[in-house]
Amino acid sequence: MFNQRKNKRFTYKSRLQDSANRKSKDDLETKWNELKEGGKRKGSMLTSLAVLISLLVFIFVLIYVLDGYIK
Repeated sequence: MFNQRKNKRFTYKSRLQDSANRKSKDDLETKWNELKEGGKRKGSMLTSLAVLISLLVFIFVLIYVLDGYIK
């Protein structure tokens, strides 16, 4: 009853060869992977979550103890 439209497919081929495109694509992927892996920094011990939380707890305990001396 209602005919659905079919997708039109174009058969466009560039003037460049596929092998050249594959080579550049592979080259781009390897460069990207090298950048991703090279950008990872090892976090210092002071920026780890456990150290920061323990430092925060220590500060609260210190404030509590010093507040006891003031009163």
